Amino acid sequence: MTIIDNILNNMNNLSNKQKVIAEYLIKNNGKVGFMSLKDISQEINVSEVTILNFCKSIGINSFIQLKKSFQQLIEEQLYVPNEIKSSLQELDNLNDVYNNTIQIHKLNYEKALNNNDIKTFQEISDLISNSKRIYICGQGISKVIADYLNNRLKLINIDSKIVKVGDLMEASIDFTRATAEDCFILISFPKYSQNIINIAEYLNQNNLTYIAISDSDESPLAKNSKYSLKNYSESLVFHNFISSTICLIEILVVVLSFNMKDKLILHLDNLEKIQSLLSQNLDSQQLDR
Repeated sequence: MTIIDNILNNMNNLSNKQKVIAEYLIKNNGKVGFMSLKDISQEINVSEVTILNFCKSIGINSFIQLKKSFQQLIEEQLYVPNEIKSSLQELDNLNDVYNNTIQIHKLNYEKALNNNDIKTFQEISDLISNSKRIYICGQGISKVIADYLNNRLKLINIDSKIVKVGDLMEASIDFTRATAEDCFILISFPKYSQNIINIAEYLNQNNLTYIAISDSDESPLAKNSKYSLKNYSESLVFHNFISSTICLIEILVVVLSFNMKDKLILHLDNLEKIQSLLSQNLDSQQLDR
């Protein structure tokens, strides 16, 4: 468990001033490992004693230990570039790189399509179309997928929203607003985001529905979810390829569009009328000038 996970797990037990400290540390996790106690105290306008008491509240014995924990976090975040370097050092021939990359993509697509049948897409489509609002959560490379999915859902008139997982305050507001009529979509692959795992646990504890997009039914996200899309993201150099995930999302959105066909056509007709009207008004304003 990282220092950020530790802080999040203890958030409900912190005082208001300590929560201010927690939010600052999380948002500035890349630099606090190299700041002094005095620097942090002045940055957030709390006493040094309050910061030391905060450390004790989350089970940290001293400010020095807190700094070391954030330094360790940075080292862990640098692990992926080291993996890339190691993979590149093993590659000798450009033709092999090219052909192997294509084969890996083909394998990922084949596994993804074989392990997600039409019934799965239909069930998830029904869940999304019947939900009041869709909250989408992804971090790191999964955030790219989340943004792509959010864009596609908005195009077909689904009320969807990206949860800013790294923004503790804004994410907390989204969670408190969510109801049983809403649905979450959680996206994460090995190495799984601990923040996304924590969100999955929170949703389960509060009986909120979510769809897991992950690598298997046994992933920390999917194992407790009734709905999941299984993706395969083997990569030659980077930790995860996302192409087969995008493929699954496109299939899901097409199935969803077909199931909502009548409503969607009406929506698109209305959009066309509005755009035509706005275009006429714009032309009229230009003529007036």
